[in-house]
Order: sequence, then structure tokens, then C-alpha cells
Amino acid sequence: MSNHVAVKSVQHHTFRELLNLSGEKQQGEGLHIFNKDYVSKEMYIDYPFRSDHFSIFLITGGEFPISINLFDYRLIKDDLLIIGPHAIRQFMKNCAGCSFTAIVFTAEFLAQTGLHKKHIEPFDFFAAHGHPHIRLSAEDVAALTDSMKILLERNSTRNAGLYGLEIVQHYFIAFMYELSALHRKYHAGVKVKLTRKEDLTLRFLKLLPQHFKEERSVQFYAELLYVTPKYLTQTVKEYTGKTAGVFIDEMVIMEAKVLLSDHSYSVGQVAESLFFSDQFFFSKFFKNHAGVTPTEYRKTF
Repeated sequence: MSNHVAVKSVQHHTFRELLNLSGEKQQGEGLHIFNKDYVSKEMYIDYPFRSDHFSIFLITGGEFPISINLFDYRLIKDDLLIIGPHAIRQFMKNCAGCSFTAIVFTAEFLAQTGLHKKHIEPFDFFAAHGHPHIRLSAEDVAALTDSMKILLERNSTRNAGLYGLEIVQHYFIAFMYELSALHRKYHAGVKVKLTRKEDLTLRFLKLLPQHFKEERSVQFYAELLYVTPKYLTQTVKEYTGKTAGVFIDEMVIMEAKVLLSDHSYSVGQVAESLFFSDQFFFSKFFKNHAGVTPTEYRKTF
């Protein structure tokens, strides 16, 4: 009989849990604006986690090192970072002393505004591969800062009078238009209007974080999306340069790397948590995709 030890996945924090962990009092349901003049060691989460919300960071001072899906970013003043739901993020310990303004909101809040049904597609910039970071001009920083300040004021007092939520939604929509305009300005090559193939790709990428542990076949995702595996593979590759199968494998490897960095779990336990039939098959899979064995990889930590 094997000793079964439950291995935790990368932690997932809801919108409310994030506020509690950050010591923030919730301003309103589904939307919160952080305005941090100085980040202390106690104010950030220093382990990798996923979340169910969208995040927009504007760095106002110091250095802000952060890892998004195992890619490291070292942000400085006037940098903008856009993070979509389900991305693995980790705030680095040496970000203490930096300052930033951040807007976080849930998909439910976004849906309430009706914005996703109107003139812009929010995933144009939240899911734009390779473009989560923008270095803004001083003029653009000033304009965006004003919008974020107004949104903070309105959101903090949304329950103080009539139509508080509606007013907040109005300013939020205005902010999103500004964000969309900035993204188009700095990344003019990124398409704004989604084609059917782009929409299919983004729906696949949305499903992936929910099922990748148990389901690693393209067939599974194709059936959920009502297309053939061949069409899904060709479509995803046409839009991103990578096939659906590659995205699935990369998601598994990314999760495995995060879990392997925790030495309290054995390689076998990590393999079991990712639903591999045995440790040998997991080790072979990991080496084929990461270039080293799980044991060799964790020696780097």
C-alpha cells in the first residue's frame, strides 16, 4: 500500500481572499482599487498563486519584480502590467518599498457593466500573448492616473447615495476605453476585432486552466468547443504560432515546475497530483518538455 499524501495545487485565491490577505477593506463587490505609496513585506503574497480576477498595475515608484506564468518582469515607474484570470503570478520579495496603483475586478463585475457586449472586447488586451507590459509616456501616465483616481473615489463611496453602482460602472467603462486605446497605441499590430478563429482560440485558452490536470488530449477540448481536434489544432496554431497540444503540455509543465519547487513533496506525489499514471511516465514527460528530469530541475531551488 502506497503512502498517499495530498499535494496541493498552485493556490487559487478568489477576489475576496486576495483583499483579506492584503489587509484591504473591500470597497465594493467585484471591483477594488489599490493605491499603495509604500509596499511593506507584510502587504504582498510571496508564493505563486492563481486568481479569478483581472488585474491592472501602474507602477508609480521603485522596482516591482513579478513573475507571470514563470516569466519574470522587473517593472519600474510608469510601467503598466495587465494580467488576466488564471495566470500564475508571484510577487517577489524584493518588491518591498515600491509603490503602485492597481485595479482588480472580477468577470462578474465586467459582465454587469455590459461592456463585453458593446464596442470593445476585454480579452483583446488581457489575452494578447506577449504583450502584458507597456511602458507609458509621462503624458499617458498622467491621464491614466487621473482616471484611476476618480474610479477609486467613486468606488470607495459607491454605497453613499443613489445610483452609486451605476456611477462606478460609468467610470469603469471610461477607464476600460482608455486602457483599450493605450493598448492599441503601443501595440498597433494587435488586432482589436476578434475573428471566429480568434474567438475559438481564446475560448480554448479559457478552458485550459480548468481542465489541464485531468485532461491532456486535444480531443477533450475540441468536443467541448464543438469542433474537430484537427480544426482546433490548426486554428490555435494560426492565431498563436503554437498548437493546442503544445499549450496543454506547457500548462502541465508550468504547474509541475511550481509544485517541484516545493521540496516538501516527492516527485511521485507531484506526478500523482497531476494525474500521471506513475512517476516514471511523469519524469519522461517532464524531461521531454523541460530538457531535464524533475529531480534535476528541483536542484535549482
